[in-house]
Formats: sequence, C-alpha cells, structure tokens
Amino acid sequence: MSKEVSRRTFLKILGGGLAGMAAGGAVWKRHEIMAFLDADKAAADAGQDMGRVATRYYAPLGKDLSLLGFGCMRLPTKFSAQGRVIDTELGEKMIDFAYRHGINYFDTAWFYHDGQSEGFIGQALKKYPRDSVFLADKMPTPILESLDQAKEIFQTQLDRCQVTYFDNYMLHSLTSRDEFERLYIQNGILEYLRQEKSRGRIRCLGFSFHGDVPFFQYLMDLYPWDFCMIQLNYADWNDLGEAPSGSRQAGDLYRKCREKNVPIFVMEPVKGGNLADLPASSAAILKELHPDASLASWALRWVGSKDGVITMNSGMSNLEQVLDNVRTMSGFSPLSPAEERAIQRSMGKNADSMAIPCTYCRYCDPCPYGVDIATVFQLYNRFGEPAGIDMAHPDRADDAKKRQFLTRYQNNLERTQRASQCTACNTCLPRCPQHIPISKNIRAIDDMVQQFSRDTGKVVI
Repeated sequence: MSKEVSRRTFLKILGGGLAGMAAGGAVWKRHEIMAFLDADKAAADAGQDMGRVATRYYAPLGKDLSLLGFGCMRLPTKFSAQGRVIDTELGEKMIDFAYRHGINYFDTAWFYHDGQSEGFIGQALKKYPRDSVFLADKMPTPILESLDQAKEIFQTQLDRCQVTYFDNYMLHSLTSRDEFERLYIQNGILEYLRQEKSRGRIRCLGFSFHGDVPFFQYLMDLYPWDFCMIQLNYADWNDLGEAPSGSRQAGDLYRKCREKNVPIFVMEPVKGGNLADLPASSAAILKELHPDASLASWALRWVGSKDGVITMNSGMSNLEQVLDNVRTMSGFSPLSPAEERAIQRSMGKNADSMAIPCTYCRYCDPCPYGVDIATVFQLYNRFGEPAGIDMAHPDRADDAKKRQFLTRYQNNLERTQRASQCTACNTCLPRCPQHIPISKNIRAIDDMVQQFSRDTGKVVI
C-alpha cells in the first residue's frame, strides 16, 4: 500500500468509517489494517488533532475517565502451536489507537483469554505514564477457595499487569448471597481487599454483578462501595414497576445504584454483539432515522445517556469495532426523545426474535463433553435470521437456506464440539450470568440441525 493510498484510506475511514467501506465490498487484509494504524500514529506524532472520546468525572479518584472503556475479554486472536492466542501485535496497535483517541480505561480479568489478558494489557500499557491510564482487574470468584489463595492471586495479577496498584478492583461475577458470604465474609477475603485498599494497592473497590435484585440490594446496604459494574443495555432494561425476568433487570439495578449514589461501570452495552446484529425488521426502524449509523452506536449512545454511568466497557475484537465505537463516543450526544422512541419501537419488533440471549462470555466453559456452547449459540443467533430463516418456524425455510445454515454449522464446529454431544448434564447452568437454560437450547438446536439434514438430504459430517 503506497503512502498516498494509505493517507486517502486513512482520511476516508475517519470521515465515513470502515463499516461503510466494508458494506461497499471492501475486504481489509492484515497489512492494510496495520498500515492504517501506523498512519494514525504518524498523524498523531505530527501533531494532528486526533479527536478524543467523551469523558465522565469519577469522584472516587477525582479524575476524568473515558466514557468508552476497552474491555480486554474479546481481543483479536490467532492460531499458534499453543492453540488460539492473543494476536499481540495487532492487539497492541489497537490499544495504542484507543489511547491516542482518548480511551484511558482498560478492564481485564483472571479468566479472560484463558489467563492471557492480564499479561497482554500490562505489556501494552507499560509504555504510558501510569497516572494516564486507569486499569481494572477482578478477584476470580468462581475458583476461590481460601484467603491464602486470594492473596496469591492478587499478587500474581499485579505482577502480570506490571503495576503496583489497580485503579478499580472488583469482586468478580457475584451471583448468590450464600456464595458471597461463604467466600468473602467467612473466609475474610473482603476484609483482606479492604486492607489492600488501605495500603494503596487498590484505589477503588467494587464488584461486578450477575445475581438477582434482592442480592444486589443486600450488597448495596452492606458496604459503601466505591463503584459497581452491572450489565446495562436497552434489551435488558426493565421499567419502574416492571418485574425483572432473567437478565431483564437492568433498570432495577441502575435505579438502586442511583439511590445509593454509587458510580456505575457498564459491561455488555451491546449485549455481546447481539444489539449490533438485530433482526432485519428491528434494524430497519433505526436505519430509517439514521441510515449511516451503526446499530452498535445506538446501543452505546443509549447507555451513555444514563446519568451516573462513568464508563461502558466494550470488548472490541477488530479494527472496525474500535473505529465505530471511537467515532460514536468522540462525537457523543445523548439520545433525543425521538431516538428513544425509535429504540422502543425497535424492541417491539425484536421481542419476536427467537435469539438466545447469550453474550458469548464463555463463563460456561469447559463443557465436560466438549460442546462449544458459545459458538453453537452464535451460529444459531447470527446465521439464522440473517440467512433468511425464521427461527420461530425453521421448518418453513426453503431447502437452500437450510443447506446454507448446515454448511456454516459444519464449517465452524468440529464434530466433537457440536450440539449433538450434549448430555444435559447441566454442569453449565450455574455458570451462566444470563441464566440461560443452556441444555434445553442446545438440544433444541441439535433437533433443528437433524431436521434440516433430513429435509435436505445434506449429511453434516
């Protein structure tokens, strides 16, 4: 790619977006992505105003944090002799791009990328002044057994991240009061973390939450938390007086945070990508109002319009997502009443979708029988309706569409990873933050695959 082409491409993307180019048929090769990121760095080094994402004041630290945070859970990956690993070269360039454009909040965890995420982000950020970035990490609740183990984990996390303190530190994925009291109260782990805060190795102490509303109220009343992180998006919102149902309880959690004046950090603002890939009927309502705006931008702006939200984390796995999110949050404006109504109308259509509310977090892994649960659900959600299959009535699809679905299913899953391997052992159920009846859905998808195979005569090998 010549310098002139790189410059033209660079300017075109910043103005119109990589997503628009992709829609026009452009397919970016790795070296083109790298060239774009290098061009962006060169422009910044030359003193060009790069534009910066919006910020919110975070009282516990007395600092401005970027409204958009970089979640380090879905970083770009590649295959190696060790299996799938983080693509450190591309990933670090994406982190650098985010930093240049004002993102200063980075969120990692013990489990992310099978333990690779903490070391990656520590290496990526160490070139920057420590007080110019805000790093969040979490105590891995699901594997905790003792206070001594918690102490060892915390020190390991500091070492992996190459820091002497965490700006935000969380009790990760709290789901039940019994587990919380056993691990954090009776074992003394919460008191230990409070001591680490007194020592300065934790600046702000909070938790990430996946439990029910009564448990959340208990936590809010228990301790003066510096912040909390909740799943907040327009699909999971319940209005005042509307009973919570499954993950649809975000409204109750948000209102309780506001009552206690607890700063809110947000996970899954795009619901694991689901709100960036709406059914056609829902997407059409939003596109009618803003034809050039991505569906993800609607979700981010909805969250950013809520008072009390400090930072929303987006797990960005490719350059297109980074560019789109940075562009949305650099020119951030709260939703207008007309835009709010458009989302409400869109959700009315979306309610008819048969999508499984999976965010592909992989907390359900590993399946003892090898089922790749997240990929099975992703194929169902993303290749069903976009392929023209009405997932409420899959038997009505024509044979060509059924074969298309089967081909994608076969190509993306090894035989040992498919839904047919499920024994309904339900090991996965208590691990799911979304409280999805996983086994029931997996078996239903397998039934659909078998029915498609019988209908078309296509054998899934």
